[in-house]
Amino acid sequence: MAKGKKSATLIVLFLSLAIVLIVYAANWILQTAYTQMRHDTEQNLKTAATQQVALLTVWYGAISSQIKSFVDVDMLRLFASEVDSAKVDADKLRAFAFNKEQDVSAKEAEALSVFSARIPGLLQLLNEFVKKNNFFSACVLNTDLEPYLLMEEELEITAEQKEYLRKALEQRKPVVMPIHKLGRELAVDIVFPIFAPQYIDQKGDRVVALFVGTCSVQKAISAVDQIDAEGFFTSAVLEYQHGVLELIDPLFPGGRRELPKGWETKGDGLGLAVRSEPTRLEKPVLAYTLALPVNDLPWFVLEGIRTGVAEASFLRFRKNIYVGAGLLISLTVILIAALWWWIVGRRERALADQMRKLYIIANEQKQILDGVNTALSAGIILNDLSGKIYYVNQKYADMARMAPERMTGMQYTQLPYELARSLVTHTIAINEKPELTNFTEILSIADSARHYLTACSPCVDEKNCLMGMVSVYSDITELIEAQNKAQRMVRQTVAVLVRAIEAIDPYLCGQSDSTGTLAISLVRFLQQDDAEAVATLRIAASLSQIGMIQLPRSLLLKTGMLSPEERLEMQKHVEYARSALKGVDFGLPVLEAITQMYERIDGSGYPNHLKGDEICFNARILAVANTFCALMRPRSYRTAHTTESALEIFEMKPYKYDPKVTQALRDYLLTEDGKVFLQKLMGRSQETLPETEKKPETEKKTEAAASA
Repeated sequence: MAKGKKSATLIVLFLSLAIVLIVYAANWILQTAYTQMRHDTEQNLKTAATQQVALLTVWYGAISSQIKSFVDVDMLRLFASEVDSAKVDADKLRAFAFNKEQDVSAKEAEALSVFSARIPGLLQLLNEFVKKNNFFSACVLNTDLEPYLLMEEELEITAEQKEYLRKALEQRKPVVMPIHKLGRELAVDIVFPIFAPQYIDQKGDRVVALFVGTCSVQKAISAVDQIDAEGFFTSAVLEYQHGVLELIDPLFPGGRRELPKGWETKGDGLGLAVRSEPTRLEKPVLAYTLALPVNDLPWFVLEGIRTGVAEASFLRFRKNIYVGAGLLISLTVILIAALWWWIVGRRERALADQMRKLYIIANEQKQILDGVNTALSAGIILNDLSGKIYYVNQKYADMARMAPERMTGMQYTQLPYELARSLVTHTIAINEKPELTNFTEILSIADSARHYLTACSPCVDEKNCLMGMVSVYSDITELIEAQNKAQRMVRQTVAVLVRAIEAIDPYLCGQSDSTGTLAISLVRFLQQDDAEAVATLRIAASLSQIGMIQLPRSLLLKTGMLSPEERLEMQKHVEYARSALKGVDFGLPVLEAITQMYERIDGSGYPNHLKGDEICFNARILAVANTFCALMRPRSYRTAHTTESALEIFEMKPYKYDPKVTQALRDYLLTEDGKVFLQKLMGRSQETLPETEKKPETEKKTEAAASA
């Protein structure tokens, strides 16, 4: 049986592997062919587009050269410069040129007559340029965009044209306006700036007028356009103005066609892609298209080829690959099927005997497993993702107060509320993240709250698809109660030690409690308040003064400054604390925090003169909290500090305290919680304490700085 199953598995694996390899090879070949087809198409289209771009570049270069020669004429530049400097009214100058009556003063008439006398010669020059270069029209405008040298008496400038004229003025370079229909031909307006002569403007970059010429682009566009019998543009000119890309079509009203989505560009061309291209028959065609920009023009040359034409050879090749792959798969299946039939026919009877024995063994194992599950102290339940229950052991049935056989097949909604809620919560969690997950929860079982540690494991099918989950409920109520009892004993022990510490020095009364409260508030204010940090700070603050017990009482209550020898003796309280607590296992870095809380960032602390990050984070929090609470309370040798004077001590340079923590202290004291804490701290400082010996203010500041 085992050999037959193993053979079948190997045959299935071999068949699957063969099919996967055939499919992968076919797909790789097709992908390579498709990539090559796109590459060849792109190269062909780019080559054609480059030739058309060169054609348009040569055309525009010739037009630009003609206009440049005209606007560089000294007579025109001098006249335009004088008109611009004199701020001559364009309408009046134009009227004088065409011998129209004007209501002007004698002085204006004299000035206008000087300019108008030169206009006929300039108009003749303009007419000769238009006729010689086959322009439709041309005119010269002042910097206020008013025409004063034109072939007609009146010329209307539209708002759209003014926008392009301003662009030419601002950029001081030629501007090509949008292509438009002029009669039956396509035309374009080209704007060239006219600069003042260098003997008038040394830099030679001041624009004194604008030349606007209208010329035909019909031949240039027609030379690029290539259209098949169905109106599909295999080559065309696109225009890009105001962020809009349009197809130039001489036969379309207005000369331009709107393009659908997929033709967006930022002005740097269009890469190869399959796009829906409009045709003259109004039936869009899917085609491989790309567009290359034309230098100095807001135009692109479009090259396209129908997808059917481009992919014709590839489609034939793909069909052959599919047929070949299908034949290979069919042949492989036939061979594997023949091999399977031979194996099955040979071992069919042996397999049947093995299956019968396996059923007997499986039935016996099921009975054993049922017995084990019944005897387990943990509750076990198997359910699917919809909440349907498939199996429970006796312990879980006892939790639900139901019979196990009755619970098989029921929905979670029929369970007691607490168990139903727990089951739904676990099912949702496993469905989102299918992996072994533990939950700690409190459930009301038999009218009493019980603590459970629930281990939930996902169940998957042969395709590794999530089907349901198995949950094992372990009752840990006794363990939780024992832990809580141990924690209470630790807290009570710490409280006894705190009272013993405070009993030797009345000035230490409440210091540990205030330090712990402030330290926990600061670590939460810094958003680093994990449970371990809070517990460490609370215990360390409570035991921070334990080393004081071994110091002489006369030293603790001495008034006035300590001598260097007395200060060294006082600093031994850290080593006394280390000796007293080194054998205690808190399960937290309490001893490290206590022995480092008197170290300072600049290395001036004790006992080991640690600096910067050598001091643990908990100790840096406790250092600020302990010092602030001490400064805000009176001592035998000084009165209590004000809040501001205490904060100023923290800001003395070089920094002795972590600047982030001291800034958090200042910010925290501005909050409502900080104000409440400060009131409580100041209230404690005013409680009955031994009479303090006041000293001159200068001495107090010296001692405060030394203590800081």
